[in-house]
Amino acid sequence: MKKLVMSVFVIASSFSAVAADDFATLDSDSNGAISQQEAAQNEALSEQFKTLDVDGNGELSKDEFAAFKG
Repeated sequence: MKKLVMSVFVIASSFSAVAADDFATLDSDSNGAISQQEAAQNEALSEQFKTLDVDGNGELSKDEFAAFKG
């Protein structure tokens, strides 16, 4: 049972790291936000962009991107 719990923890930690890497990868100009043009690199993100852009500023912050289910 300990091995299973530890494995789940490691997988969850890895998933968080991948999500952060995805944000950094998509933020190609490294300005701390993902523009609609940058989001176009990922079809699923591009489709959800307007819904995720809660403040309507035309960019996704790290917090807004965190809601992305891609």
